[in-house]
Parts: sequence; C-alpha cells; structure tokens
Amino acid sequence: MKQFRTLKKDVYNNLEYFIFGFFCLIIVDTLQLVVPIIVKNAVDILASGIYSKQKLLNYGLIIASIGLVTAMFRFSWRYCIIGSSRRIERELRDRIFSHIIKLPMTALLERKTGDLMARMTNDLDAVRMFTGIGIVALFDTIFLGIASISFMTYINPLLTILSLTPMFFIILVTWRLSSLLHHRFASVQASFSTLTETVRETIAGISVIKAYINEDISLKRFSNVSRKYIDKNISLVKILGLFFPLIVLFSNLSVCVLLYFGGKMALLNQITPGDFVAFASYIWILTWPMMALGWVVNLFQRASASMIRINEILEAKPESISSKIESNLRLKGNIEIKDLTFSYKNASLPSLKNINLKIKHGQTIGITGKTGSGKTTLLNLIQNFFTPPENTIFIDGKNIQDIPLSDLRSNISYVPQDSFLFSDSIEGNILFGNAKATNQEIRENAEISQLYNEIMEFKDGFDTEIGEKGVTLSGGQKQRLCISRALIKKTPILILDDSLSSLDVSTTQKIVGSLKSATNKQTTIIVSNRIASIKHADNILVFSEGRITEQGPHNKLIKKDGLYRDLHLMQQLENEL
Repeated sequence: MKQFRTLKKDVYNNLEYFIFGFFCLIIVDTLQLVVPIIVKNAVDILASGIYSKQKLLNYGLIIASIGLVTAMFRFSWRYCIIGSSRRIERELRDRIFSHIIKLPMTALLERKTGDLMARMTNDLDAVRMFTGIGIVALFDTIFLGIASISFMTYINPLLTILSLTPMFFIILVTWRLSSLLHHRFASVQASFSTLTETVRETIAGISVIKAYINEDISLKRFSNVSRKYIDKNISLVKILGLFFPLIVLFSNLSVCVLLYFGGKMALLNQITPGDFVAFASYIWILTWPMMALGWVVNLFQRASASMIRINEILEAKPESISSKIESNLRLKGNIEIKDLTFSYKNASLPSLKNINLKIKHGQTIGITGKTGSGKTTLLNLIQNFFTPPENTIFIDGKNIQDIPLSDLRSNISYVPQDSFLFSDSIEGNILFGNAKATNQEIRENAEISQLYNEIMEFKDGFDTEIGEKGVTLSGGQKQRLCISRALIKKTPILILDDSLSSLDVSTTQKIVGSLKSATNKQTTIIVSNRIASIKHADNILVFSEGRITEQGPHNKLIKKDGLYRDLHLMQQLENEL
C-alpha cells in the first residue's frame, strides 16, 4: 500500500465527506441485513398456518420504509464517496500537471508526450475507481461479510460452517492470482502509453504523412502497436476470465450446500422454514462481498500499478529555485561565460568546448555556424534549461545557478526555433508574454515585428483565432507573432534562436533595424545562418564543432578566409541570382 501514500493529503482534504459517506453506507448495509429477519418472521407466520393480515401488512410497510430510507442513504454515500474520488482525481491531476511543467528539460526529454498523457488519463482513472467504488466494495466485503456470517451463525453454526466451506477457496484463488494480476495490469498500462504516443505523434505529423503518401505505412505501424495493446489485454483477460467465474462457482456451491443440508434440517425441524429463507437470503447477501472481493482485487491491482507509474513522475526532481538572491531581481544584461564545456547525458562528445565570452549590456550579438555546432545549446544554458557546470555562466557578475529561475527567466525574452503558438487569438498569443500589456503596447510590438499590417487584413484583426499551433498562419507570420510575444515582455535580454528563417531578406532587414532602434537598452542575441539577420550585430560569433572559431564585426569577418566569409559570399550570390 506504500504507493498510495501520495494520496494521504488528498484523502485528508476529503475526510469529512468520507466519514459521512461511510456512515450512510453502514446504515444502508445494516438495513439490508434487517430485511431477511423480517422475511423470516413473515415466513414463520405463514408456516404456522395462522394467517395474520395485520402483521403481514406491517411487515410489508416496514420493508417498503426500509427501501425508501435505503434509497436516501444510498444516494448520500454515493454523492460523498464517489464525489470524493472525483475530487481526489482532480487534485491529483492538478498536482501531476503542476509537477510536469516544473520538471527540468532533461527530465522532460527522457519521456514521451504520449506516456505523460496516459499517466494523466488512463492511470489516473484507475486510481479514481479504486478510491471511489473500490473502497466501497472493500468496505462491503468486510462489513457485510462479517455481519452476514454473524447472523448465519446465530441461526445455526453448523449450517454456517458447511455453507461457507466452498467460499474459503475464494480466498485461496485471490491470493494466488493477485500478484499475477498486478504485473499484467502494469504491462497493459505501459502498452497504453505507447499507443497514446503513437496516436499523438501521427496526428502531429499528419501533414508529413500526407505529403509522402504514407497513410498505409502509418496505419500499419498503428495497427502493430494497437495489436500489442490488445495482446496485453487478452493476457490480462485470461486471468480475469478465470478469476470471476471461479468466484461465482464457489458462491453457487455454497447455495447448493445450503439447499441440501439446510433443506434437510428444515424437514427435521432443526431449523424453521423462516430460518431457512433467512439463511438463504444471507447467503445471497454474502455472495456480493465474495464477488466484490474479486472486483476489489482487480481495482486495487490496477490502481496499484497506476500509482507506481504516477509516483515515478511525482518523484522526479523539479527545477529548484534558489533563495540566495532576492526575488523580483531586475538584471542589466551583462553576460560573461568562462571556460564553458558542456555535454548532454549519454553523449559521446561535448556539445560545447571551452567557450569564453563577454557580452556587455545593450550589445547585439550575432551567432552563426554549422548545424549542430552548439548554438542552441549555448542559449539553453544561458536560460538554465539545462544546468551548466558550476561557475561558468554569469549575468551581471552573478552565477546563474545562484539566481532564482523565476528571476532569471523573467529577465529573458526568448523566441525558439520552433514557432510554437497556442490555440488562441493573435492578441492572446501576444499577451502570453505580458498579460498586463495595453492595446497600444500590443500594436507597437506588432509593428516592430512587421506583422501589424497583415493582422489588420484579417476579418477579426487581433481577435483572429489562429487554430492549433497557429495552423492558419504562414511560417513567417508565426515567427513574427512569436517575436511580438517576446518583445512585449520588455526584458533586459532578448534571445532569437533562428527565428527569422522563414522571412524574406527585405522583411528580415526591417525587423533587425526595428529591433536595433527599439532595443538600444536591451542585450540581444540573434542566432541565424542568414548573414542579413546578423550583419548589423556589434559582435558576431562563428561556431564549429562546439567551439568559437571566429568572432568580430561583419566588416572584419568578411575579410578573413573562414566559414563566415564563405556564407556571406554564397548568400550574396544567391541574392543576386
């Protein structure tokens, strides 16, 4: 049960609901146990040959009243206990989501999106079922089981032992199959994660699939994953298919024993006909707990396997926020990098080697170089997406590892390579950078990114819904919208990671010129393989195989025989052609 300790706080928050719910459940179960006694008395009256209309009518009214009260209290326990399981589900889902978005990039890259989605849906649903109806079934198994056996023993101890003997085999079957169920449930949940990730990846890449006419290949791939998921479930069903029929079999054997021995005792007047009817009623009442025992084991093993998977996420260490420096820190934008060498986990070679760099407040730095030369890695380290080695990156003389993450990132505006947009309006996406921005600021930043005129051509202007990932926008419009979102944040440091690649040369030069005048107090780092995007930078860095091989202003670098000059001449020739 240790894996369920995660729910301790959630259960405590709903403790009042659980207490009242179980109080109502006890009343319902108790009333169920009273009915056979009333029926017993009625049968004994009939068996005696003495007809009492008033007594039978009273018994009927009592049973009807019990039914009405039972209905009221059954609604109450379902509302309290099942409702609490839903609240626990919500609280746990919020906690998982909150934890996931606080995980470092290294932890997120190790997990597939579909797997995380499966843990927040299918696994969470399994936990909800156990904390709701599963706990109710467990309580009924214990309470009704003990109470029914007590009443049966009161009627006739010997008949109780004879009738319950087959049911003891249920305990043996449950014990033998419980561990096997746990492992197979875990396998099913893991397979569901793979299935979810395959669906997510296919839908996300549907345009590529259609472009390459690979629908059949994608279907075959999905069918294979789906077949494996079904095979895992069939393997589980084989156990469940044996489990529940055996429970029903042994329960019915108890009824057979009762009919034989109980009927014999009734004929010999060792028990009254009413005792026999009451005993049969308690056997049938006891059948539910026996069947519920199998269901509880089913729900428990599924929830147990799911909680282990959920705990794997919750136990992953989130990004920590240091308190060495006061919060709400406002940085100037002086960046210094000292002897920085960095390797990704399991990488054979370092991505960055011996990087030394000084960027003064207000400077514009251009970075270019071959693909995979470490440009984006450097930007990720500056933002502490990945933890750099100790004492290698400083901002305003402070080690970035000593700066709280919230302060560090609130001082940096970032436009990534992937122009990610939310399924919202144009205005909503811009305001994501600064929810307090005014309409005038939204317009000004849209003008700086050369997007304002195009926005006004849309029917709904800034209120235009752009769809999932900005599907209704062109690549260039997406990039400029991301730039607007970054600019409105108004930070001392601006980072553009190859975020001008989809723009023509003319638009690129206009944006760079606007940035130069609008960000004269802002430290700006522009990564691009297009010389037009970085030629006006104060200093340009050329990366190759994780090292800075060239640096200096544009006019100086084009005179050297190196990679930058080659890129400049090649792009100049392309523009002329």
